[in-house]
Amino acid sequence: LSRVKPHALEVPDKHSLAFVIRMERTGGVSLLVQKTIAKLRLKKLFSGVFGHVTPQSVKTLRTVEPYVTWGYATFRPSKLKSVREHGQARINNKTVAVTDNTVIEEHLGRFGVICLEDLVHEIAFPGKHFPEISSFLCPFCLSMSRHATRTGWGSSRRWVLLAIR
Repeated sequence: LSRVKPHALEVPDKHSLAFVIRMERTGGVSLLVQKTIAKLRLKKLFSGVFGHVTPQSVKTLRTVEPYVTWGYATFRPSKLKSVREHGQARINNKTVAVTDNTVIEEHLGRFGVICLEDLVHEIAFPGKHFPEISSFLCPFCLSMSRHATRTGWGSSRRWVLLAIR
């Protein structure tokens, strides 16, 4: 038996997608933590983004772990109804719902994404254009109970699974 360190940077083969949720305020923290949270585009509390899992991204997430919770997203593309129903994109400094295929084709057509189903597939199975496609989407605003963090309700894995339904 080989023992794995608690903070090992091993990335499981079957997991390539993570969902990151900002859970805590970052007042009075180091500049590195502030920049990392800004890089993740998590400006507001209880906002979430999809991320590609690499050893470097796991190391980045470990830096901000006291302020975010994250977990591996394991589901079929049909389960990504949050993208279909609540997905928004920032186009010309305006937030636009991602329900119109012409908007998606206009902005992501050069990456081979021409409709909402292609967008969902690219998020569920991250490919070489995942960073561009993920940055096209605005962070998801989650409507989670503000009291749950104070009471220590559930584990991080449970938060992530509930958030992406």
